[in-house]
Amino acid sequence: MTATFFVIETAPQFDFRGTVFSHGWYMLAPFSWDEESGALSTIYRTAAGAVLSLEFSATKHGLRVDLPDVDRLGADLRQEVESLVRRILSLDWDLRPFYAAMRDFDGYDWLEAEKRGRILAGGSLWEDLAKVLLTTNTSWAQTVQNCARLCQLGTPHPSLPGRHAFPGAGQIAALDFDVFAEALRGGYRNAYLYELAGRIAGGELDLDAWPRLDSDSLHTAVKSLKGFGDYAAGTIARMAGHFDKIAIDSACREMYALLHNDGVKGSDADIARHYAAFGPWQGLVMWMDIMRRPS
Repeated sequence: MTATFFVIETAPQFDFRGTVFSHGWYMLAPFSWDEESGALSTIYRTAAGAVLSLEFSATKHGLRVDLPDVDRLGADLRQEVESLVRRILSLDWDLRPFYAAMRDFDGYDWLEAEKRGRILAGGSLWEDLAKVLLTTNTSWAQTVQNCARLCQLGTPHPSLPGRHAFPGAGQIAALDFDVFAEALRGGYRNAYLYELAGRIAGGELDLDAWPRLDSDSLHTAVKSLKGFGDYAAGTIARMAGHFDKIAIDSACREMYALLHNDGVKGSDADIARHYAAFGPWQGLVMWMDIMRRPS
């Protein structure tokens, strides 16, 4: 089969590795990171039902997208895949206002110098909601295991053993709850995730409308879901490009003590006051601090 790929032109402020490592999602199925080749891959189920392997890598011309399972790339499939990639790597974000604002703060010149600020996301809002729920009140190791088990419920790739596309909400809702719970082994999250899938599949929740919500409305929508609190709402909002609020969790508290409080634990109110100085960018600054490369 002839290698099939296309290249997406990216903004001068885009950095591929910085975006991939902006979020632990690259460690969660169906993503897979290859350090040797510098490529991020995923398994994707198209609107037509085909299950494809996709691979993203940086080139001097932009972002290369390889489709090794595709012989001839039609216009419709290219558009579908490009829309997916733009979501995953937040390619449509304009970071110039962010960099301009950060020039007023000492110690943050590294953001513009390293072209940081974009955040890796899943292939859909449903996927991000599921993964955020699976990060709540648990260890990261358990999150990785739960996401791997959840992904095994998706459609398998025809020639890559063990790799599956992320399951659609309808695929989860179609399962018997006991079968789903036994497969996921996510504790109390089993019921919350199953209910969320059912509401989406049944049409009660229209996630396609959520990207058009403003920050306050999106926070309210996320927090209306069982199992989703301030941390989850802040995380989803940040991945959607809303940065006017922060989401405080254990990683945030540890980072704040290390970077901003001489190693001393501060209260959540202290953390909130510190980041409030960054105004509409506070949620992004906080996250970039958490994911900051060691100096």
